Amino acid sequence: MKTKGWQKIFGFTFIQYVKTKSFIIGTIVLCLIVALLGVGANLLPKLMSDEEEVFGDTSMTAVSTDAVYIYDNCGIFVEEDYAALTASGVKVAQTELTADEMLDALVNAKNEAMLSITDIKVDDGMGGEMIAGYNVKCYYSPDAEDDAVDYITMMTSQMVDYRNMLNCGVSPENYAATQRSVSTSKIAAGSDEWNIFESALNYFVPILASLVLFILIFAYGQTVAQSIATEKTSRVMELLLTSVRPLAVVIGKVLAMGLVSLLQFVLIVLVGVASVAVSAPFGIVGEIQEMMKSAETLTGEGAQIVEAVENTLGNINPLSIILVIVIFILGFVFFALIAALVGASVSRMEDLAAAMQPYSILGVVGMYLAYFPVIGNLDSMETGAASVNPVQIFSYYFPLSSPFALPSALLLGTISVGQVLIATLILAVFVVLVAVLVAKIYEMIILHNGNRIKFADMIKMATRK
Repeated sequence: MKTKGWQKIFGFTFIQYVKTKSFIIGTIVLCLIVALLGVGANLLPKLMSDEEEVFGDTSMTAVSTDAVYIYDNCGIFVEEDYAALTASGVKVAQTELTADEMLDALVNAKNEAMLSITDIKVDDGMGGEMIAGYNVKCYYSPDAEDDAVDYITMMTSQMVDYRNMLNCGVSPENYAATQRSVSTSKIAAGSDEWNIFESALNYFVPILASLVLFILIFAYGQTVAQSIATEKTSRVMELLLTSVRPLAVVIGKVLAMGLVSLLQFVLIVLVGVASVAVSAPFGIVGEIQEMMKSAETLTGEGAQIVEAVENTLGNINPLSIILVIVIFILGFVFFALIAALVGASVSRMEDLAAAMQPYSILGVVGMYLAYFPVIGNLDSMETGAASVNPVQIFSYYFPLSSPFALPSALLLGTISVGQVLIATLILAVFVVLVAVLVAKIYEMIILHNGNRIKFADMIKMATRK
C-alpha cells in the first residue's frame, strides 16, 4: 500500500515537534497573550464606562483646569447656571480683564481656559433679526488638557441648551422630555433587523475568526513545508523512503501537524474562556450575566445588549462546535497538502521562501474573501439590517475561503446547518481531490534535485497520464 507506514511518520513528527523549545515557548506566550486579551476585553469596557461623565452628575468635584473665565456676550446665563457649572466640576473664576485681554493672557497662562458665548443672529424676513443659535468657543492655555477642555465645552453647551429651553417656556420638569433622541434606519423588507450591538458582533466576529484561523492554518502549513524541505535537503528523506512510500510521509506529517495545531488551538481557546470566566465578576461579562438573569425587566440599552447576545451567540451548541472543528481540520489538511507539495519542490532551503509565495497568495485570497464581504456589508449593519451579499455566500462554498468563512457564519447563525453541511461536503471533496493530485505529483518530485519546480510545472505534471 502506498500509505503503509504513515503511523510511524505521524508519531515521530508529532513527538519531535511538541518537544521543541519553540513550540513550548510559543504556546506559553500565545496562552499568556490570549489570557491578557480575555481579561482586558472583560475589564476595559467596565473601566471605561465607570469613567464616563454624565450631565448633572455632581460626584465630580473638580476638572483639572485650574480656572475657567466665562464671557457671556448674549446674556443667556443666570446665576443658577454658573452654580450648576461649578457643581459639575468646572472651576468658574472671576476677572476684570476684557475678553481680548484674557485671550492674550492665556498664551502665557498655566492651565486656564476662557469661554465665549455669543448668539447667532439671522434676518427674520421682516427687516429685523432673530436668534438662530448660539456659539460656544473655548480658548485654553497651551498646557491645558484636551479632555478637560472637551468636558468644559460640553457642560457649557448643555447649560446653554437648558437655559434656552427655559427661556422658550419649557418647564424644568419637561426639559428631559425635550432631549429624547431620534434614530433613523433603512431596512430592506424580509431582512433581519439588528440593533447596534448585534451589528458590532456580526461585524467583528467574522473578521477575528478568519484572522485567527488564517494564522493557525498557515503557521502550521508552512511548518509542514519547512519540515519536508529540511529533510529533503539534508538527505533524511532518502533514508525515510527506504522503509515507507512518499505518500505515507506526506500523510503522516500533515496529520501530525494537524493534530498539533488543533490541540494548540483548543488549549488557547480554553485559556481564553478561563481568563474571561475568572475575571467575569469584575467586568462587563459579569454585568451581561446579571442582565441575562433579569432580561424580562430590562429596557433601553440593557435590553438591546441581551437581545444581541441571545440572537447572535445563541446558535452556539455542541453540534456547531463539532462542525467548526471538522471545518478547521479539513481546511488545515487542504492547505497543508499544498504546503507539503511546495516543500518537496525545492532542493535548497534558500528557495523555500520563493516557493511559498503562490501558497501564501492562495491563503490570502481565501481570507480576504471571508471577511471583505463583511466590510463591504458595513452600510447595512450600520442601518440596522443584514443584506444578502453574493460574495459572502460564495465565500461559504469556495474551498479556498470556506475554512475561514464558515466557522463564524455558523456560530453567528448567518448560515443554516444544512448549508454548512453542503459547504463542508464540498470542502471535503476538494480535500480528496487535492490529496489525489498531491499523491500523483509528490512521488515525482520528492527526490528531485536541482532548480526549484514551479507551481505551473507541478500542475502540468498532474495533467499527465
